[in-house]
Amino acid sequence: MIVTAELSLYPLQDNYEATIIAFIKSLRSNPSLQVSTHAMSTFVKGEVDDVMLAIAKASKSIAYMNNGFSLVTKMINRDLPVEKGFIEF
Repeated sequence: MIVTAELSLYPLQDNYEATIIAFIKSLRSNPSLQVSTHAMSTFVKGEVDDVMLAIAKASKSIAYMNNGFSLVTKMINRDLPVEKGFIEF
């Protein structure tokens, strides 16, 4: 089953850019996923098991970099056309 997940990462620290970049790079390291980064969130599309494993791996990859983080995740079991940053009606 293909899913589209929207992820917003909030590192609980002042210097947050490096943590966010490392998280996105980890997601992009999986060639079976489509990752689209927008100004306020990142979209990940692919098979549900691949998406869930990539989120877990990316979360583990940044766990040591900060004093904690909040990851807001929305997921739908559809292949949404988010590549352009919007959905056309």
